[in-house]
Amino acid sequence: MKKWKYIVAGICLSCMPLALSFPSHAEEGVVVCIDPGHGGDNLGAQWNDYTEKEMTLIVAKAMKEQLEKYEDVTVYLTREDDKSLSLEERAEYAASVQADFLFCLHFNMSEAHTLFGSEVWISSVGELYSKGHAFGDIELDALEEKGLLNRGVKTKLNEAGEEYYGILRHSVERNLPVALIEHCHLDREEDVSVYDANEKLKALGELDGESAAKYFRLRSDVLGTDYSSYEVPKTAVPQSAIGQDTTPPDICSLSLMDQDKTNGETTFEVSAADYDSKIIYYSYSYDGGATFSELKPWPEGDTFRFTITIPSGILPQVVVAAYNNYDLFTNSNMVSTPSLSYAEDTGMTEHETIQETAETQDVLVISTVPDKSKNNNDNVKQSTFLYFLEVCLVAVLILFVLFLLTLLILTEQKRKHRRKR
Repeated sequence: MKKWKYIVAGICLSCMPLALSFPSHAEEGVVVCIDPGHGGDNLGAQWNDYTEKEMTLIVAKAMKEQLEKYEDVTVYLTREDDKSLSLEERAEYAASVQADFLFCLHFNMSEAHTLFGSEVWISSVGELYSKGHAFGDIELDALEEKGLLNRGVKTKLNEAGEEYYGILRHSVERNLPVALIEHCHLDREEDVSVYDANEKLKALGELDGESAAKYFRLRSDVLGTDYSSYEVPKTAVPQSAIGQDTTPPDICSLSLMDQDKTNGETTFEVSAADYDSKIIYYSYSYDGGATFSELKPWPEGDTFRFTITIPSGILPQVVVAAYNNYDLFTNSNMVSTPSLSYAEDTGMTEHETIQETAETQDVLVISTVPDKSKNNNDNVKQSTFLYFLEVCLVAVLILFVLFLLTLLILTEQKRKHRRKR
């Protein structure tokens, strides 16, 4: 009998780490704390007529209302009106109500107004990482279904090896599972349609509530929804802190596939891989990497083909940049194509024709790629230099041949002149 007690005890102890990595079940009662980002003097992101602190409060109240339709769940807000709160106060409040999870709601902007899509930032350590990643996967799948680009579940450490974001750092100090949701980018046309009305903001809050309900496997008779059997994504508990990816994509390669010389339509095949992160954007240039198009979503898979219109009357030198979800990029090799000469009777100058092509087909260079990694352009600069060197060598060779021909002609003329004498 004593032997069986030890066996049962051993089985229970061995299962504890696995049990701890799963969310609480509904019958145990769930406590959720929602943190509407910013507030008071801290406006957050501002774009056109939108201010982040106002948007996050609308989303948070809708998330709370949605979650409270489920059974055995208690929901708190760190703020219910427009007031200032420090990051530590927010985490401390969540800990004081014994929250099982802190959800921090935000909207994003990028410095150069080039990025778009959704992302979730989580703790980098232990079970907090595992729980945060599981929720983040659920949340981003839901946002992706709304048409937003999935920028991934991510971590970031500061120089001291601590959580970069203050709300995550203060939550880790209190052993509190936390996820910082960046719903979308306010400053990009690709994302505007999901937030440009109060009803759409409330819909985002309902989406957040549904994601939390799935994570905690809640059920609701009011909604007729039962997530008690929902398969929560499993994320292994890391043995050490998981930091951010600090390296650009490992590979980016470009090949010319086809070209229509009558209208400039040119098809390329591009391949890219990042062994640490996901490739999420690409952009292209046909001036050797001096300027690039706006970012475009990278399709599924490592390789795809795309077609652009090369303007008439230029010497195209095409380069593609592949970006990972930490916004680091690698440029491809440069592919030179023949200069094309085609014209349409549009009544416009060639410059106007090229500009219209850019506006209607998004082909021409619109923005410059941020210089986040100087070494990434080395291959383009080297290719441009080699091309220039080749042109110079060919010119020198032609001049040398002309010199020899001239010398032979003059020599022959001198011989004829001597014979006549």
